[in-house]
Amino acid sequence: MGAGTAKSTSPSVSKPSPLGDFYPRWYGARELLLHHRDPYSDAVSRELQIAYYGKELDPSRPEERQDQQRFAYPLYFVFFVAPLVGMDFHTVRVVFWWVLAICAIVNVLLWLRFVRLRLSPSSLAVLFALVLTSIPVLQDLSILQPLMLAAGFIAGASLAAASGSLFMAGALLALATIKPQICLFPIAWVALWVCSDWKHRRRFFWGFVTALATLLLASEWLLPGWLIRYPGVLRAYANYTRASSFLGALLPFPWDWLVKLLVLITVAEFCWRVRRQQADSPAFAVALSLVLILTVTSVPAMVQPFNHVLLLPPVLVVIRNWRELREGNVGKRIATSIFCLCISLPWLLAIVAVWNPLARDRDWVLKGFWSVPLAASMALPFAAFAVLILLRNVASMPTEPLLE
Repeated sequence: MGAGTAKSTSPSVSKPSPLGDFYPRWYGARELLLHHRDPYSDAVSRELQIAYYGKELDPSRPEERQDQQRFAYPLYFVFFVAPLVGMDFHTVRVVFWWVLAICAIVNVLLWLRFVRLRLSPSSLAVLFALVLTSIPVLQDLSILQPLMLAAGFIAGASLAAASGSLFMAGALLALATIKPQICLFPIAWVALWVCSDWKHRRRFFWGFVTALATLLLASEWLLPGWLIRYPGVLRAYANYTRASSFLGALLPFPWDWLVKLLVLITVAEFCWRVRRQQADSPAFAVALSLVLILTVTSVPAMVQPFNHVLLLPPVLVVIRNWRELREGNVGKRIATSIFCLCISLPWLLAIVAVWNPLARDRDWVLKGFWSVPLAASMALPFAAFAVLILLRNVASMPTEPLLE
């Protein structure tokens, strides 16, 4: 959901304010749990707009057609926020920042285990340093974006499935639906995978249904009727944010839809081909990585590229198959080199922008290059997709056990 932006005493112009993405979710949960108010109501939305913009927005005015900062998450998100509703928001900011930072660390550990990638202590330290200082993670931390929680649940579900704990995997994937838009393609892939061997994989389905039903029933008890009204909340959110997908932000219509369709067909074809593979197989890891790339490139987002934290498993899958890629044909070596460049360039350009020994005055560097690291980071989905396409032959690789 969109980044929080503003509070202003001006009657018509909004200026930035550091409330972040989490404030509407925290405020809505607090009003429901402590004061029994509907977080989707116009009254609560009005109070949120005053907190951000200093006034209630008037959608009829073009300059005020912006993110209305409403509570737009599924109601059961309040259960995750409940421990924080009794605190003041200054304390909540600090606590939730650390929660997200810990989630980022755990996310790395879970995906490392999922792809069966073993690194030396020095390599592991470098990986953590690069992940925690990457643009998507820093962006998520700076705006307090709850996406990191959902990403952690997806990572946990993947590892649980690969470890054979299918009921737990389904339950964790249900928890990830606190960010429903990033779960659509992973759920579709898992549904295909489960149906391809229902007898042995049905526990995943029952874990997902049980956990999701529990969340829905508990939240319906808190606020009867919210589920019926929630599709209207989502439609309103899409209308007032006018969020664009990653490809939509880069390509004009209809080329963005054409590329989305090509990516979707490519991913769907591979997923169909490997649907009978086990969850601890290399093919399953590649399929899930392609699905996450499809999510990053096709799902609308208010701020680019905070969804790119979902690209960690594709990156780790490429590292896991590094030798095969580097010893492969010319196409694989070129694609791998471009991939490495896309990963390393944001940090290299950031260093150049901050430290320039060739010039006494580095202002020109800061002005000229401040957006280049971000642009380089946004090339990563394309590079990762290209390399993974070249790894599609892992469908015929023998499966190694995940747990020794």
